[in-house]
Amino acid sequence: MTSSLAVKARIAQLRASGVIAEPHTWISATSVTKNGKKYTYYRLLKGFRVKSGKEGEQSQKPKLKTKMVQYLGSANSEAYKEMVKAIARRNEIQRLLKKLETLEKQVNADNSQKKRKARQPVLTTLVMELMAQVERLQADIVSIKRLFRQQLSTVELC
Repeated sequence: MTSSLAVKARIAQLRASGVIAEPHTWISATSVTKNGKKYTYYRLLKGFRVKSGKEGEQSQKPKLKTKMVQYLGSANSEAYKEMVKAIARRNEIQRLLKKLETLEKQVNADNSQKKRKARQPVLTTLVMELMAQVERLQADIVSIKRLFRQQLSTVELC
């Protein structure tokens, strides 16, 4: 099982290793044919939701709009290669953050169970002490009955 410290360290390492792509961004490819050859160019797009409706009305399903953020060039360009790495870092960080959240929920659940278990020995000890007291009282009652019977038998003899 991975510890939360290891996950946090990995996230810090990823953040320090280079640029992190913004949320809701992706690389889009555009193909162009020139002089019988097919060329593919890449650009960074950002998506955002726009609420559309008529004069004050809001649509139930906002439309997804895209905006070009950066031209990246061909697959061999440095900008394209760096953005692929930046998106990979962002996705890895998002995955690790989800894992960290799961680990923290698990730790919190474990801690709440430990708190309940910590009370159990105290209750058990209390019950055991009460049972011991009841046993002592029962023994005292039995001995008092014996003494009473002995005294009754001595009184009857007199």
